[in-house]
Amino acid sequence: MGEPADGGGEDGVVRARALAALSSFGRASAERRARMRVGRRPGGGAGMSVTTEFVAIEDPPEIQAANPIHAEGAKAYGYERPIVAGLSSYGWAAVAIIELLGEEWLEEGWSDMAFPRPVFAGDPLTTTARMCWDGVCDYVQHNGAGKVTVRGRAGLGLAPFHGEWQLPTRRAPEPPAAYRPLMLPEEVPVGADYPPMAVRLGVEDARAWSANRLGDRHPRYHEGPAPRAHPSWVPGQMTPLIRHSYRFAAGIHTAGRVQHLRAIRAPQTIVVAGRWGSNESRNGRWWSTSDAVFCAEDGTELGYCQQSQIILPPPDRRAPRA
Repeated sequence: MGEPADGGGEDGVVRARALAALSSFGRASAERRARMRVGRRPGGGAGMSVTTEFVAIEDPPEIQAANPIHAEGAKAYGYERPIVAGLSSYGWAAVAIIELLGEEWLEEGWSDMAFPRPVFAGDPLTTTARMCWDGVCDYVQHNGAGKVTVRGRAGLGLAPFHGEWQLPTRRAPEPPAAYRPLMLPEEVPVGADYPPMAVRLGVEDARAWSANRLGDRHPRYHEGPAPRAHPSWVPGQMTPLIRHSYRFAAGIHTAGRVQHLRAIRAPQTIVVAGRWGSNESRNGRWWSTSDAVFCAEDGTELGYCQQSQIILPPPDRRAPRA
């Protein structure tokens, strides 16, 4: 990918660099910082763009435990090393979206995303978001070899796909299942609602998600008594929602959608409720889609999320540990 100059230029380019200050390719520590340098933001219109750069960070232990594809278990599925979670790649890409569309996007905005190839810890990632027309942009993320790792579109307001959500009616939170059956790929209960879960988002939880998982120390996620949740936090609840009631061997995030309806801030308890939308076999693998709604304790809808993923069987068909 070419290096646009800082500032406006003929196509109105803003150059923003966000480099994770990593002394190694391991999980980000509390001492590591993400440094952001943002150039002049030119006024409006198609062609304006923002570019950001990060270095991919290994997923933290709790993510590796939830999905072996993000840990050494990836080797059993033919990958040379653990795949970084797609929601992290999206989280780094979201920096460019916010710089282009503004923080208003986190309050009422949308995005769709596709993950055409995996990201590994240590990969340099460059994301460019370019305005298509007022309030809507395309974005694309490349790795160091110039291959696309994330591609999508984002915008302000309600998404053009707003009428397509398959949202659950079952929304009262339930405790984690005492027994979680192993769900094989072909057994996904299409059309069924997930048992909803309550997630406590504390101030330190919000700060740690941004800093430790993504190396992102922007003040919006860290300062004040009510920091924002990082935009990657929303898709980050989809796998825990499955694990709330089921076991599954592993999964690969392939695509997704997000609709922000209101700002999500800590501290609060958020109810996440979902519905299995589809499950179909393609080329010997099962591709599953789920939609979820995120609600405040009083029932106010805060946002929606869709996750499309390949559900993988246990390599030896034995159940993973509960």
